[in-house]
Amino acid sequence: MKAYLTGLLLVLFQTSVLSKYFSVGGVVPDFLTIFVILYALKNPVKQSVKLALFVGILQDLLSPVGLVFNTLTKVLIVFITNLFKEKFYYSSFLVKGLLVLAVISIDIGIKSSILFFKTGVFEISHYHLVYLAVNFLVFYGVSLVYET
Repeated sequence: MKAYLTGLLLVLFQTSVLSKYFSVGGVVPDFLTIFVILYALKNPVKQSVKLALFVGILQDLLSPVGLVFNTLTKVLIVFITNLFKEKFYYSSFLVKGLLVLAVISIDIGIKSSILFFKTGVFEISHYHLVYLAVNFLVFYGVSLVYET
C-alpha cells in the first residue's frame, strides 16, 4: 500500500507545475520511470506490473492527450527491468545505473517511434541525451538516499 501511495504522490508531483522546478535545460526528469525501475528491482514481477499499471493509468488520466501510452511503457519497463534483473547481479550501483540508462534509452526509442507513426517525423536530439543524464542523476540521488 505504501508503494501505491508513493506512486500516487509521484504522479501528482510529476503532472504538476512543481516538477518544472527540477528541470535542467528545460528537461524534466521522469520520476515515475525511476520509481518503477527501483520497485521492479526489489519486488516480484506480478507486484511490479500491478504498480506499473496503477501508476501508468493515473498518469494517462492526468495527461492532456489521454492515450494509454504511459501505461504501456511503464509495464514494458517492468518486463525489461525483470529481464535484466534475472540475468545480472543487480546489487552493484554500476549495473543498476547501466540498467536505468538502458531502460530509459528504450523508453526514448519507443516514444520516438510512436511520434514517428503519428507524425512521420523521427527525431532523436541532444535533449534526449540531457534527459538520460538527468534521469541518471535523479536515480543516483535516490539510490544514495535509499541506501543510507
